[in-house]
Amino acid sequence: MAKHHPISSYDKNLCLKPNFTMWLIFLFLSRAYVILVLSVVNRSDPTGLIDLVYSDRPTMSLAALAGVPAVLLVYAWTKRMPDAPQRVRNIWRKGRALLAASALLDAFVILVPLWTGTGHTIPPEGWAQFAISLLIVVVVYSSSYIRDCFNDFPDDKVPAEK
Repeated sequence: MAKHHPISSYDKNLCLKPNFTMWLIFLFLSRAYVILVLSVVNRSDPTGLIDLVYSDRPTMSLAALAGVPAVLLVYAWTKRMPDAPQRVRNIWRKGRALLAASALLDAFVILVPLWTGTGHTIPPEGWAQFAISLLIVVVVYSSSYIRDCFNDFPDDKVPAEK
C-alpha cells in the first residue's frame, strides 16, 4: 500500500483513519439504527420519528438488515488495534465489499414495496435514496483513500528483545 496521505490521516498505530466521506457512508447506511435509537430517546412520541422516515415497519426492518454490514464495519473499526482477533481483521479487510453490499441492499429496499404490492410508485425521496446508494458503490470502489484505509490494519505487537 502506498502511504501517500497526509500525516493527520493516520492514527496512533500508523494506520489510516476513516475520513469524513467514510463516516458519512457509515451513517447513511446505518441510519435505521440511528433513527431507532433517537426514537427510543424521544419519550414523548417514540414512534413519531420512525413513522416520519419509514412508511411501515417491514421497510424499517429491511433497512436495518441492509445496514448490518455497515454496522459490522463500525464494530471492526472500534476493535482495530494490534493483536485484534482474526475475525475483526477479516471484517475490516472486506470493508469495501461490505459497504457496497450494504449500499446495494439499501437500494433494493426502495423497490420492495413495488414488488410486494404495498406501493405503486417510488416517491422522490426514494429515488434520492436509490441514487445515493448507487453513488456510494461508485465512491467506495473509486476512492484510493477508502481502498488504502481498508487495506491498512495495525501489525501485531512483537515483544521487545532483551
